[in-house]
Amino acid sequence: MARPTNSSIFLRALNELGGLAGNPTLRATLNWDDDKYWRVHQELCDAGLIARGRGRGGTVILQTPKDVDDLPALVEALPAKDASSVTEILKEAIADETEPVAIRELDLYEPLNGELVKFLKTRKGLHECGCQVTALLGRRDTGGSWSRPDLMAVGVRIYEYLPTKSVEVHTFEVKASYDVSVKGVLEALSHRESATHSHVIYHTDGKDWESFPEARRIEQLAARHGVGVIVAASIESLDDWDELVAATRSSADPDIIDRTIGTLSEQLKTNIRKWTR
Repeated sequence: MARPTNSSIFLRALNELGGLAGNPTLRATLNWDDDKYWRVHQELCDAGLIARGRGRGGTVILQTPKDVDDLPALVEALPAKDASSVTEILKEAIADETEPVAIRELDLYEPLNGELVKFLKTRKGLHECGCQVTALLGRRDTGGSWSRPDLMAVGVRIYEYLPTKSVEVHTFEVKASYDVSVKGVLEALSHRESATHSHVIYHTDGKDWESFPEARRIEQLAARHGVGVIVAASIESLDDWDELVAATRSSADPDIIDRTIGTLSEQLKTNIRKWTR
């Protein structure tokens, strides 16, 4: 019988932990030294078989394909000797419906894009609004750590009696269900210097908000600093969202806000010019 490869041992241990584990936990389970663990970790990341997640020490997420037919494409980046054993483990993960893998933060961005426009129009009263994913802007310099929000929306508020239009820039930090902590509030807070309103959205994946250890502290810290907190049991439907803390308007410098808008797509900037005429 062939000896298991390091890749297959890593993936089997991760699969048995439910497809999601902290790096310290998985490393302890494997009883590997740091060099061996991170070497295999990088190989599997490069092959697209695992993804990195946030959290203390970082988390690792099993990337199972939706169909067995997709397996060859996933394992092709691994050495040939790893292919068969890795394929068998991924087949087990596909077949196992008892422990669904948590939805990655990256996979939340696009579904949020359209829902945030509806949120700002229907619940915040903006007349026109556009949204863009800004987390994936490559290596563009945005001013240091935590300076780039995950999504940014710009909208126009029209008043019934005042003759002016008010432009609002809303930033959104997004956190997956495995990364619910006050760090999300702190990241959103760092965006307030370049936006009128900053929010953090926590995807609870159907779990009770109060079951998260830092839930109460998150609400208190956000309320103290004017950061909005939105809890979404499901990202795809606005009906499943609960705004626990409303974001207050910041005193950001208009010049900075204008420069922030300048980083958005040409199409969105064209729309903003049209809305503000």
